[in-house]
Amino acid sequence: MDPDLARFAKPLLIMDCLRPALVALFVLSIPFIFNYVATTLFFRISHRSKEAVKTPPTIPHSIPILGSSLDLGFNALSFVESSTTRSGKQSPFRVALPNLNLYFVQGSDNIVSLWKKSGTTTGTPVHLFCLKYLFGMPREALEMYRSDNTGLGAQPVPGSLVAPRNRVDYRTHVGLLRFTNGTGLEGFYERWAAGFTTRLRSLDVGDEWADMPDLMTFFSDSFGTAVIESICGPMMIRLNPQFPRELSKYDQAMPGLLKGLPRWIIPHAYEARANLISCIRKWHDHAREQSQGSLTEDDGDADAYWGSAFMRERHGPHGIFASVDNFNQDSCAASDLGFIWAATTNLVPSAMWSTLETFKDPSLLARVRAEIKACCCCNPTALSEGRFDSQLTIQALPLMQSIYAETLRLRVRAYAARYTDREQIRLNEWIFPKESILLVSTTPAHIDQTFWNTKGGAHPVDRFWSDRFLVYPNDPLSGPLAEPMKQPTTPSPSDATAPKFSLAGTNGSWFPYGGGPRVCVGRAFSKRAIIAACAIMVIMFDIEILAEEKDLQMDPKFYGLGGQQPMGKVPFRIRRRKDNDLMMGCDNKIG
Repeated sequence: MDPDLARFAKPLLIMDCLRPALVALFVLSIPFIFNYVATTLFFRISHRSKEAVKTPPTIPHSIPILGSSLDLGFNALSFVESSTTRSGKQSPFRVALPNLNLYFVQGSDNIVSLWKKSGTTTGTPVHLFCLKYLFGMPREALEMYRSDNTGLGAQPVPGSLVAPRNRVDYRTHVGLLRFTNGTGLEGFYERWAAGFTTRLRSLDVGDEWADMPDLMTFFSDSFGTAVIESICGPMMIRLNPQFPRELSKYDQAMPGLLKGLPRWIIPHAYEARANLISCIRKWHDHAREQSQGSLTEDDGDADAYWGSAFMRERHGPHGIFASVDNFNQDSCAASDLGFIWAATTNLVPSAMWSTLETFKDPSLLARVRAEIKACCCCNPTALSEGRFDSQLTIQALPLMQSIYAETLRLRVRAYAARYTDREQIRLNEWIFPKESILLVSTTPAHIDQTFWNTKGGAHPVDRFWSDRFLVYPNDPLSGPLAEPMKQPTTPSPSDATAPKFSLAGTNGSWFPYGGGPRVCVGRAFSKRAIIAACAIMVIMFDIEILAEEKDLQMDPKFYGLGGQQPMGKVPFRIRRRKDNDLMMGCDNKIG
């Protein structure tokens, strides 16, 4: 054969060989193409509907039956962003999933309306999912949660037949409220502050620079362990010194558990969870044996074995779990694991980010130190130990509060979930059917550039800006909102130039804790601890952040789990500040 003809014949022969495969591939793709075209058409018709009352449109998808489950399960951030772009930031949308009605609620008016109607919904299905797949709750105990349809009110929902002792959702919720917002809050906070500062004082860090490998690990070891001890007492860590590191492993494996992946795919996640359950059971057994004759501390809260009245009321001889049917030791341990993880997974990274952002910006660091010194009596010893004359004064500082609020706006990517168990609900013009799961993602609202003030683009919504929540009386363009006319403009008579912290007008657009009756119960403690941790760190230490910007990006695998973690390690340099550094510009008063 002619060489030129052979050169052209070879590709033709290859095409002849591939033709059957290409035809088969095309035939197989027809259902997927048809499904995508059809769902796109229905989406556009529904999205453009002018009806006064309507159901949210379903996001187009190509896979029959499975719908958008793979997109949502394995790339949630990208899916939510693209779906928001399709539907608009003010419009809710439906996600096609097998045997599940799932809706994303968007738009501040719709979100506020949902918070107001949260009393007619429940969080039970999502709660059950977390208890089963994340925390390993045994089936018998799960059924007790599933059957508790009494609501969160002191009086059960009419028609409920659940015995008072088996109102497990209500009883545990009340205990959490009392611990994190009521009588237990002061003791909880004071134990944490003492534990955190004790760990910082014991660090092998002097007034010379010392390199450390990771700021996130630093906060897990100091801040996170102090949180655990403030809840469970020092006995937990004494019996299980490996618990904080096991919790970190478990936290890293959480995205796999959230997807419901089986043990054979993510054995390390199940192993970490089993180790934590074993640690908690060991602590429970010891506390039950040793606490029979013990008394609480003088405050009536702290306990040498159970750690707090909160835990004692859950596990004591007459505690909540002792009276609920079908709860065994594994059930109790799984419930405690859920609370411990929830208490640390948001707090630790949020405290780390607020501290990191403060130290990254030398001018912000100087302003923070000046603000703290201006309001506090500067006893050198007290400041070096992280003690202030009034913690409540620290919590009221405008700049510190703005750093806190901006950190949560930017670094918390969470879902708030509701379930329409009794009837359909209406949010403005949108109808959501009975037995639907409604998710509210913080991300679209928290980075809505049409809502948040960027000072003409100088401070984009995807970047940290310490002053975003500050209103300056002499600057009508300051404050959190993009529309200046909405900002509070009345200055304080005591200081007409000082900035004021403001969340005014952000309801439905800033909700790192969710909203309504099921708003996060730990928000009061969280605010105090995050602000105090940053204040303590800037007073006690100098820090230089050595990480590259790419390592400071948020890891998308943690999307939806709350406080976000950085993509890589955050190496840093640290040194302890001297007393004369602490006192510079201070009035030397001792409180």
